[in-house]
Amino acid sequence: MVKQFAPLLVPFSALALLVGCGDESGEEQHAGNLLEIVQADIQAPETVEVGEEMDLSVLLTQGSETVEDAFEVVFEIWKDGERNDGVLLEAEHEAEGAYDVVYTFEEDAIYLVQTHVSARDMHVMPKKMVVSGEVAEEDIQAFLDSDGSSNDVEESQHHH
Repeated sequence: MVKQFAPLLVPFSALALLVGCGDESGEEQHAGNLLEIVQADIQAPETVEVGEEMDLSVLLTQGSETVEDAFEVVFEIWKDGERNDGVLLEAEHEAEGAYDVVYTFEEDAIYLVQTHVSARDMHVMPKKMVVSGEVAEEDIQAFLDSDGSSNDVEESQHHH
């Protein structure tokens, strides 16, 4: 009886070995992709004139590759200490990992610009300060010394 199945045993054993090896390389490749997080770099000036319409952009990359397939990119913009009165603007994908909005800073104030980026099973939320118009140097320094307004403290990055 064993002699009847012996000719089939070798080909099936070889096939099982090849399938097993193929699965391993796929897992390694997938695990390698998980190591590189999506980076979001907000492109905005540090100072702007009151009433000036500004193009704000966030550049998304993962490793050396630009991210063209973000699920959602939203800019949240608010005056320091007034986050609840801020605005949410959905960004448009413009080119090579760049997602843009247009915004007009209406008052002399310190503003915070934060992007909420959902891409490739990750969520990143970098934040940047923009000074609009005339703001006293001591106010800017106090803001910087406090790492941002205590009313606006929030985790800036998290990954799923």
